Amino acid sequence: MLADLDAALSTYLSTQTLDGQTIRVELDPPTKDWAARRTGPVLNLFLADIREDLDRRTVTPRELINESGMVQARLAPIRFYSVTYLLTAWTTTPEDDHQLLGSSLIALLRQDVIPVEYCGGKLAEMVGEGYSITTRIGGKTFTERMVTELMTAIGGDYRPTLSIVASIPVPTGTPVEAGPPQTEPPVIKVGDMDSGASTVARGRNPEDPDAGIRTRTRSASTPSA
Repeated sequence: MLADLDAALSTYLSTQTLDGQTIRVELDPPTKDWAARRTGPVLNLFLADIREDLDRRTVTPRELINESGMVQARLAPIRFYSVTYLLTAWTTTPEDDHQLLGSSLIALLRQDVIPVEYCGGKLAEMVGEGYSITTRIGGKTFTERMVTELMTAIGGDYRPTLSIVASIPVPTGTPVEAGPPQTEPPVIKVGDMDSGASTVARGRNPEDPDAGIRTRTRSASTPSA
């Protein structure tokens, strides 16, 4: 799924940053060796951090429905993960770097989600199930010091960075088979132990749910049927 997210963001940035032009987007860590090998303008999309998006966590299990509309199995709820990229622009001059990075910012702010046409593989499957791939652009995910230390750790020169945080749904759990389908209407009996009065409610018939609910009340003096 991470590879699908890489591809979605790379394709979007490549085609939407500059009108009528295609910009090369690379995922390699921006080391000095990488910088020396590059040719032409490049956007570097570096995957820097992955952690659970706890704000989107739920406890409601998912239900797998068969062709007859019956619950076949249940699954743990989807988990969401925040995937953080650091985007840097590489050209021949600082002015061009800033121009390219600014154009990327404008392109990313056109959408609050990754458009479905850019999603493929497992990512497309999750979007097809109704989950959107939300993005947050330019938030203070890392402090300036942390970014500097990160660039130093990977052996790269410091460049102005733009953070991209994508929240992606990740399937979890193993399907737990549901019980057998209900074939008889449920029966609920409420009684008064002192007087002997009781009320019996019979639920909808699973085979004829439109028939409604039947209720029968028996007083203490009424003999049992």
